[in-house]
This record gives sequence, structure tokens and C-alpha cells, in this order.
Amino acid sequence: GLWRFSQLFASPKRLIPFIKNQNIHRRAYVAFYSGLTFQNTGDKSETSEERQAAYQKAVAYYTEALEQKPDMLEAYLNSGIVYNDMDKVDEALENYNIAIQLNPSYIDAYYNRGFAYLNKKDLDPAIADFSKIIELNPEHAEAYYFRGLLYFSKEDFEQCLQDCTRAIQLNPDDTDAYNLRGTAYAAKGDFDNAFKDYTKAIELQPDDADAYNNRGNTYIEKGDFDNAIKDYIKVIQLKPDDADAYNKRGIAYGLKGDSDNAVKDFDKVIQLQPDYAGAYNNRGIAYAKTGEFDNTITDFDKVIELNPDDAEAYCNRGEAWLHLQEWEKSKSDLMTAKNMGIDIIASFHNDYASVEDFEQKTGVQLPPDIAEILTQ
Repeated sequence: GLWRFSQLFASPKRLIPFIKNQNIHRRAYVAFYSGLTFQNTGDKSETSEERQAAYQKAVAYYTEALEQKPDMLEAYLNSGIVYNDMDKVDEALENYNIAIQLNPSYIDAYYNRGFAYLNKKDLDPAIADFSKIIELNPEHAEAYYFRGLLYFSKEDFEQCLQDCTRAIQLNPDDTDAYNLRGTAYAAKGDFDNAFKDYTKAIELQPDDADAYNNRGNTYIEKGDFDNAIKDYIKVIQLKPDDADAYNKRGIAYGLKGDSDNAVKDFDKVIQLQPDYAGAYNNRGIAYAKTGEFDNTITDFDKVIELNPDDAEAYCNRGEAWLHLQEWEKSKSDLMTAKNMGIDIIASFHNDYASVEDFEQKTGVQLPPDIAEILTQ
């Protein structure tokens, strides 16, 4: 889809509190801090192997601490965080569950358990955990924000808007909350309010690439292609290797009729990401606008190679074959697209009012059998 919020689900905070109870067994205390040391080492490790080795040692030390002191909440919490980082979500949940059993008001455990459920794409229990945090602390701005994210992913945009608004009331400088609320407004088709929220996010954080990206999308929806291009330029300045930004700027150039610059942007996308099927599709359309139908065919060949189930690519290639008067190839592609569920007549009418309009504009006379499938 068009709307992107690239950091839809942030990693949970590193909630590693100090042990306040000084009466715990000394060995448990030593083991806990040994675990904490290896956990921090793992967090900073550059290779996956080093990270996993450090995390395994951290878990071993946290386990030793819990053998000495089975009610040490911090050890359960940190074990859960480490297991989550090791992609062992079930083990993480097990530790958070015990921490919550020991202390049903332990906000940190609900917070991290919510993210663990999220990793399992189990959205309802995640929502329940962030709701519990709000029950325990009605002014927990982040809980409203993350619950809003979860509602967004369930496409409950109204609840998302309510949670984002509350998060903003509690923390008026939360650019992420403005960004998310803007995206929820956009999903509802309210582009004016979306625009206001993205602009506020940019005002608060002028290097927020996501906000420029999202505002650019809003300009596209409003038909303001020049300002969309300006916002995508800003995204590219902030993230020079963002293939998606080049792709969207290329679309904006194409929509304003600048096919040459559109092609240049799609070239860059493909250089950055050679398997980006959407860029080949978009470049194929741009080539068609400039009458370079051989290049159009080559690009749609690539789209179909990358995604053999892309019915629109068959339809677009079929229409391109018309211009080259390759009748059998055109008919084959158009019928394939039709059999895959594409309304080929409606697609043809996006470009031409009728068969006669096509023939008049291109000087190409369609055979009766092809004219028939494009009218009936």
C-alpha cells in the first residue's frame, strides 16, 4: 500500500532496573549482574554469533540468580528480554508470565510481554497488556501510543486515533504519535488532518524521514505532485539509499507528465534493489508514456519473472503488444489477465475511450478478434 510507517513496531525499551532489595542472597546478586553484563555485551555485539553467545551466557546467569532467589522479578524480566532478542518468544512469554504472577502490578513485565505477543502476531493479548498498563498508570503515554499501533494493524482506525490523541495530550512532543495519527487519518481518507499531523511531526523533528514520506503521500492524494516531489527529495537527502523514496518520487514525476525523470528514478530504484518488481512495473508504464514499447515489454517481462501471479503485468504487457502489432502475444497476455480476474476492458479504457480512440491516436488498426475482447 501507499502509506508507510516504517517503524511500525519499535523494539521494547531496555527496562533493566537495579535491584533495590539489598537483603537478597549475595550469590543471586552476583549472578544477576553477571547476566546483565553479558546481556549488555550481546546488545553491542556486531555479529549474530557473538550476540547469541553473549545472550546464552546472560540467560545462564539469570537462571542461576533465580535458583538462589526464585522471586527476583528483575531476573525474570531480563531473561524475557534476552529470549525475545534471541527470537525465543515462547520462553520470553514464560518469564514475563511468572513475573506478572509474582507481581500483578509489574508494568515493565506487561510492557515487554506486549511486544512478545506482537512478535507472534498475536495482537489481542498485546492490546490487553497495554490496556493493563493504562489501567495501572492512566498517564502512561507510550502505552497509549503502542496500543494505537496495534489498533492500526487491526485496521481499527478510530481506536487508533483516540489512543494517539491521548498520547499526544500526555506528551505533546511525541513525533511518532503525530506520525501514526496522521497515517490513521490517511487510512480513513481524511488527508487534510493527515497533512496537519505530518507537518507537526516535521516541525518537532525536522529530520524525520517518515514524516516527509507520509506527507509526500498525502500531497499525491491531493494531486499536488510538485510538493510531493519536494518531500520525497527531503526523504532521499535524509536516507540516500531509500529505494521506496525514489520509487514514489518517480511515480510523482510520472503523474505530472515528466516521464524522463520518472524513468531516471525507477532506474535508481532498480540499481538499489534489483528485485523490486514495482519499480520495473512503474518504469514499464513510464516507457509506454514515451512510446518506448520495446522497453515496456522488457520491464513487464521482468515483473512477471519476479511475480508470475501479477495479473496486472500481463494486462499491461498485453496492451503494450498492441502498439507493436504483435497480435497473438497481445491476445495471449490479455486473456491470461482476464482469466486471472482483471477487467481488461476497464483497464484499456483507463488509457483510451474506445477502440476507435486507440486507433485514431496510434494509427494502429486492431484486428476484429482483439477489438472484440476489448469491447465485450
